[in-house]
Amino acid sequence: MEILRTANAGVLLKLDDTTILLDGVCREVKPYLATPLHLREALQKSWPDAVAFTHMHKDHYDPDYAVEFSKCTGGVVFGPEQLGRVTTTRESTRIGNVTVKPVKSRHIGAAGKETEHYSYLVQGSKCIFFTGDASPSQWAGCTDLPKIDVLIVPYAYAITSAGWRAARALCDGTIVLVHMPEKNSDPDGLWDLVLSVAGNPDGATFWIPALEEYIEI
Repeated sequence: MEILRTANAGVLLKLDDTTILLDGVCREVKPYLATPLHLREALQKSWPDAVAFTHMHKDHYDPDYAVEFSKCTGGVVFGPEQLGRVTTTRESTRIGNVTVKPVKSRHIGAAGKETEHYSYLVQGSKCIFFTGDASPSQWAGCTDLPKIDVLIVPYAYAITSAGWRAARALCDGTIVLVHMPEKNSDPDGLWDLVLSVAGNPDGATFWIPALEEYIEI
């Protein structure tokens, strides 16, 4: 499988010859990065098999791309009802050689309590869990999830010991951290926090991909 970071908190996932774009096109919310124009254009010339958005915040979601994808391909768009301008589904759906299952989840923080939010299980020869901005605390004691081979989560899962324990409880294999600013533009010191907490991962393999960086697993 391959993972390409295409957005602030999103990736293009290729698994079993099927491509799923997860929060993979976004606009800039400083210090978090927008999808570069040339990459956005590439994702329009070679459309993925399906797209999924966890919620409507613009550092995760580009409404114009969702509309263009739907109009040009007729493909499945996973996401909240609030996306509005496109027809979305929240049903488990077979896409090519994988199954995409939306998981209703709670956005992190009090300010996001009312935000309609979904995380996604992508299951084929491997099982990938893409959480979006879901609060890590909600997974404590969760028994409804399958064994996860690759966990894709935001920095919130690695800036506190409690968050990292939640990530490690979900997945003892490969953890991919997204939603990170560039190292040289990090006013909140997220890189230092993450490396201090997850830098000794106790058996987990973790990655912090740069924009447009491929990871092959």
